[in-house]
Amino acid sequence: MEFVYTLYVKNMVCQRCILIVKNILASLDISVSDVDLGRITLSYELDISRQKQLADSLSNIGLEIIECRVNQLVEEIKQGVRDYLSLSPDSHQYKLSSFISGKLAYDFGYLSDLFSKMEGITVERYFMLHRLEKVKELLDYDQLSLSEIAFEVGFSSVHHLSSQFKKLTGITPSQYKLLAVKERKCLDLVGV
Repeated sequence: MEFVYTLYVKNMVCQRCILIVKNILASLDISVSDVDLGRITLSYELDISRQKQLADSLSNIGLEIIECRVNQLVEEIKQGVRDYLSLSPDSHQYKLSSFISGKLAYDFGYLSDLFSKMEGITVERYFMLHRLEKVKELLDYDQLSLSEIAFEVGFSSVHHLSSQFKKLTGITPSQYKLLAVKERKCLDLVGV
């Protein structure tokens, strides 16, 4: 049986993060089994000095090795939210709570309480803020109609999308499109 050592990494939110982490690992001559969002899998445990080198290199680009299991769970919940949002629109028939509890094998009530205590925001609000950033991104691309964006991001209607957008930003999607300077958040800063 092969030994597996996993490091959990905070703020990995996209494919570019994975590529950058792989480049850092290669530059430090650390061979890996796998790099995925929020996780580095090795076939051996790093000694303390190598782990510090890696932690420093990751810190330079805004990433952080997570030491505590509670913090790991919070990051896994965040990744679950991002995974859920990236599902095809047809898959949004499943509730976010079921998706996350199934993915992490914990009761959603426990996960939700833990997340709220650690992050100061509910999982549902965190999801809604991520959804909003996705809507802003799609509005900026200007390739889809508002109806198509509503469907793509899992809103039940354009009206629902518009009301949530206005509730969270103070302006409508149409007003957002007219702004000269659009404010979007990096996904790792959503909810902060």
